[in-house]
Amino acid sequence: MNKHIVNDLETAVISYFSENPHFSLTYNELVGALSLNKTQKGILGELLSRLVEKGTLIKDKRKFSLKQASAPLSADNATTASIKANPNLIEGIFDATPLSRNFSYAFVRTADRDYFIGAEDTLNAYHNDTVALEPKYQKGRQDYGIIRKIIKRASEQLAGDVVKLKNRWTFVCSNPKIHNWFEVSDIGGATEGDKVILSVTNWGSPIGGKLPVGKVTEVLGKSGDPHVELLAVIRQYNLPLEFSTEVTEAANQLSDTLSPEAIRTRRDLRDVFTWTIDPISAKDFDDAISLETTPNGWKLYVHIADVAHYLPVDGVIFEEAAKRGNSFYFPKKVIPLLPERLSNQICSLRPMEEKLCLTVETEFSKKGKIGNQHIYESVIKSDARLAYEEVDALFEGKPHELKETLVDALYQARTLSRLLTEKRNAAGYIYFDLPEIEYQYDENGFVRRLSLSEETESHKLIENFMLVANEFVAQRLSQASPTSIYRIHEDPDQKKLDKLIDLLSNYGVNWVMHESLNKSLQYLLASFPSPEYHDVFDRITLRSMKKARYSTEHLSHFGLALQDYTHFTSPIRRLCDLVVHHLCKIYLIKSSHQKLNQSQIKLYAEIASEQELQADQAERDIDRVYSRTFVKDKIGQNFNGIVVSTSGTGVIVRIKEIPISGIIRKADLGEGIWDHYDREMRYVNRRSNEFYQLMDTLKLQLIAVDDDIYFSPLTEKDAHLHAYKPVLQDDSADRQKGAEFGSKSKKYSHKSGGSSGKRGRRK
Repeated sequence: MNKHIVNDLETAVISYFSENPHFSLTYNELVGALSLNKTQKGILGELLSRLVEKGTLIKDKRKFSLKQASAPLSADNATTASIKANPNLIEGIFDATPLSRNFSYAFVRTADRDYFIGAEDTLNAYHNDTVALEPKYQKGRQDYGIIRKIIKRASEQLAGDVVKLKNRWTFVCSNPKIHNWFEVSDIGGATEGDKVILSVTNWGSPIGGKLPVGKVTEVLGKSGDPHVELLAVIRQYNLPLEFSTEVTEAANQLSDTLSPEAIRTRRDLRDVFTWTIDPISAKDFDDAISLETTPNGWKLYVHIADVAHYLPVDGVIFEEAAKRGNSFYFPKKVIPLLPERLSNQICSLRPMEEKLCLTVETEFSKKGKIGNQHIYESVIKSDARLAYEEVDALFEGKPHELKETLVDALYQARTLSRLLTEKRNAAGYIYFDLPEIEYQYDENGFVRRLSLSEETESHKLIENFMLVANEFVAQRLSQASPTSIYRIHEDPDQKKLDKLIDLLSNYGVNWVMHESLNKSLQYLLASFPSPEYHDVFDRITLRSMKKARYSTEHLSHFGLALQDYTHFTSPIRRLCDLVVHHLCKIYLIKSSHQKLNQSQIKLYAEIASEQELQADQAERDIDRVYSRTFVKDKIGQNFNGIVVSTSGTGVIVRIKEIPISGIIRKADLGEGIWDHYDREMRYVNRRSNEFYQLMDTLKLQLIAVDDDIYFSPLTEKDAHLHAYKPVLQDDSADRQKGAEFGSKSKKYSHKSGGSSGKRGRRK
């Protein structure tokens, strides 16, 4: 590393903070403030850590400021310090979803609750901005608040389209939750129909009636081109398309051959029969399996690529991985955590190549009970690379060309996996069958077909074996390491659970409390009486639960029904796993002298959680864009759908022929006045008492593809069928759970017996 570059950068950082003593900036804010190049960005993280250790800077959460600064402020003129100074202000994340759907309110999500925000009290916040909220409360009304400060913008650059309106250029963001259009002060060579990057120069003033303003800084290409749309999402989330020269050179210097010294201290498992099972398109194989039968049962080896062997925590590749957090997977594009020389070559457990691993060895009885377990460094050589489809074909009795040794091993693995599944179900494991969208492309890269993935027995086999390794590592690190990263999943929020129970009661499903909440949810899912219930309520039930995250707090994983859990089995793709590998080497195997302190580990857990959320959102955005692109030429065609949700805007439907969702706008439901009952997720016509509700099956026509996909219901015979039918009841009967519909002389109640115990679980 060039000392002159480091010294010049240190001088620039200290000078900037000295000239702005009340500023408190994150790493990314400093990069922008100092206009750093790629080389300087790679140095900045280590430099900031060193300045904190020297006492020149202080760090509060992820923001840096001069130590002598008594009341630091952020670049957006609001920080944690100002919030602490005013106990009436609460930090939260702005959710503009309602505003983007033309409602006059929004929400701020905080750790404790969600606050209702009237449109006039949003200041100039935009979706996912971090804001300072002054909470208000009036008896009998929902908690609400007023946004007083913008702490941090979610992004200063937005991807979208430019449109010319009355001789003025306007920018429309691709993210529909950015609820305003922007004025364009500099078109930057773009023409109408281009997808561009807009740098925001002024966030506007709703009170003053001023729209936000920005300038086009980059033209990505023509809107609608799948490559351009993908690039727009990547740029919107500031995802790194390339590795720096320094990181690439460091990866290229790593040897792809194993030295005798690297093997000498390891357990030699090269003669143990080993195989991998991955998606057919995978190139990064980070886990392999060996299984031996014993007189008492089985001995399972879970081999995980020893990425930590190549990446010291103070090296440039690890530092880059710590910024990325995880790999990002898009259609035909992967943004990897590690350079491909590591992920696809040196560390990938490719067949017939000797590789370094961390191995978790577990003994099982014939009933699947766990006996002795060990973790150690190993060297392996995979004998076979399998795809999930091949293994499933074998299990289904289809013709195959697999060797007898491999076939025997796979059948033994299936037997053990089924025992583990029984044990996990008995413990309260909660399973949701929610397939993801898969894409098939034509020769030009356009989506040719959409389909849904399936979780098959081969997927379950690998999942069961990885859970064994993850649970064991979490248990051992909780005992041996002062601090570790855990994958935690907290118990469901009681308010959300009550709302779910209330909703289900309106569709004939009763909540039955068993010996634990896990068992109760298991029973609930098993009690759904038909596939339609699963199609709709599996997702709603999942959304009522909290999201799993990474934490240094040693908490349980509710969904898996495990007291100890972490992520250890994918160090090529996830930062958490890479850090956990280092902790295993330091505290369990004791082969490493690397240093990881508590604050570092906590920071890595936070980064891993934040980047996972970002990856999820980015992948959803791409799904939405690709789905809209795919159906644009199908306007006017008819489809079959099922109602999966409702909102104040209309009825949400999922199409059966294509795995996409769209909306029937309230105005398209039919003649008359339609009232929305959010509690029951129903629309009811005041005059006719016709209604739309969850699980209704519909015949639909695709009428528009714009910011969303829009359908209109057909009116032919049997075009609208109710999977669940409420029945009319006199006023004299006791009112059951549900809203009052129709005229004053009639109510809707519900048929009993929805929880008859029939199991409609989809396989």
